[in-house]
Amino acid sequence: MTEQNYPVYAEITGPIVMIGFGSIGRGTLPLIERHFKFDKSRMVVIDPREEPSDMEILKKHGVRHIKEYVTKENYKELLKPLLTEGEGQGFCVNLSVDTSSLDIIKLCRKHDVLYVDTVVEPWLGFYFDKGMSNADRTNYALRETVRKERRRTQAALLPFPPAAPIRAWSPGSSSRHSSTLPTTPA
Repeated sequence: MTEQNYPVYAEITGPIVMIGFGSIGRGTLPLIERHFKFDKSRMVVIDPREEPSDMEILKKHGVRHIKEYVTKENYKELLKPLLTEGEGQGFCVNLSVDTSSLDIIKLCRKHDVLYVDTVVEPWLGFYFDKGMSNADRTNYALRETVRKERRRTQAALLPFPPAAPIRAWSPGSSSRHSSTLPTTPA
């Protein structure tokens, strides 16, 4: 097999934090490596599982692993030091379920970190909250919370992080989306 030269779309100058390493994470990791210039020693994957096959992939790619759940109670304490470590602009790649996209977007905005997500996600328990109507627990309602936050920050002239919540992300579509991610040009 011949070595291919792939286009490098941008340089990520700070740390990269990938939340979740399921099938989408395993498909996204090589795409990040292929299409972005970055310091691999500054990349970390946060996932509560330690599947031997996943650990082998991360070791092969030289990516650090933190075995932890990202929760409403710990996300700021866990993510902030990882996203702001060292020089450059960080990049958060959220590929997990049960992690609030909106809360993580707000954290990223506060620290000038780029953000991409597979879908607008809520914290664990949202879909089963009997205190909310069915309409308030839909993906549409979740998406509207992010849109409302964006309008609020624009009205207040606050920076809104370049955030790209992308619905129905799959490894096959990742390459197509990677060329549109908001990053620093290489």
